[in-house]
Amino acid sequence: MTDLLDSFAAEIGTATPLHQASNLPHAPLAVDAAHVPLSGGTDPAYGEVRWRTLINGTPEAPRDMVLGIAEFGPGDRLLPHRHTPAEFYFGLEGSGTVTIDGMPHHIAPGIALYIPGDAEHGTVAGPEGLRFAYGFPSAGFESIEYRFSASA
Repeated sequence: MTDLLDSFAAEIGTATPLHQASNLPHAPLAVDAAHVPLSGGTDPAYGEVRWRTLINGTPEAPRDMVLGIAEFGPGDRLLPHRHTPAEFYFGLEGSGTVTIDGMPHHIAPGIALYIPGDAEHGTVAGPEGLRFAYGFPSAGFESIEYRFSASA
């Protein structure tokens, strides 16, 4: 098998392995969510949602994406808002309703939701609370401008 791969590489020219650190635009990263403190939950403009931003870039150490976990107590909310980048939610625990441009969508463990860029969306947790992973194709969470509908 190795001879076949070497022969193929010789046919296509110089091949460079893709998984060497020197070829990656950013170093690999592992984050334990248990060691990331919760943010939020105190600003009435956002609602009661709290979050842990696990993968996040800065101007000095950019990333290609943002990944975090949102956490809601029973009945807690993330008030309706918009932002330019698209976003995904992936249900981890509990359940709730995510309203996207006026259409309610159930979220629970194993359910993924895609939220197009600039779509108005908000969340209300069910009686057992809610946890979901969220992500953006953005270099850093701080660069995402949230526009809340109540203040629009």
